[in-house]
Amino acid sequence: MRARKRCRKGQEGFSMIEMLMTAFVLAIGLLGLCMLQTLSLRGSRGSTSLTTAVHVATGVLDQIEMEGRLSWANIGDCTPLSGQTNASLGLQYLTLAKGASGGKFYFNIEGNPYDQNAPAGSLTNNQYFTVVVQHVDDVGNAGGFGQVSDFSATVNFSETVDATHAAVPRTVILTRRITHG
Repeated sequence: MRARKRCRKGQEGFSMIEMLMTAFVLAIGLLGLCMLQTLSLRGSRGSTSLTTAVHVATGVLDQIEMEGRLSWANIGDCTPLSGQTNASLGLQYLTLAKGASGGKFYFNIEGNPYDQNAPAGSLTNNQYFTVVVQHVDDVGNAGGFGQVSDFSATVNFSETVDATHAAVPRTVILTRRITHG
């Protein structure tokens, strides 16, 4: 019986080495989870910027499509504006020649238009999206009168997604085919 008591008495509890090894393994696991959380937040911020850039480009292309519908209605003799030119209607995108690019347009981080006449120092790449519209190509005519053309919106923006927190430039290009007068 005494031999059994000695064995039991020597096996009670944890040794200091076992406790240190457990704490070390737990610390490594927690550090891994912290790094995973940091990468997840960084990736989420990048997807938000990309979504906003696509939203801005889609909004600009919607404006071009609206101008195309207005000019199409103008040549179809169904409006009181019939006979006027696209320039006299105040259309800013449809007056671009084939291959020409429009001016730069600025949007803030929420995707709202920003004043183009703001001082150059007040626009930083980290907070704003720059959009350039281009009349890419004339595809053909639209049923005898009017034109079918491709327009593209190029959105440039920057994010801080690398390990050094330096601004990384990003570009989104969307193209849409529209019918216009």
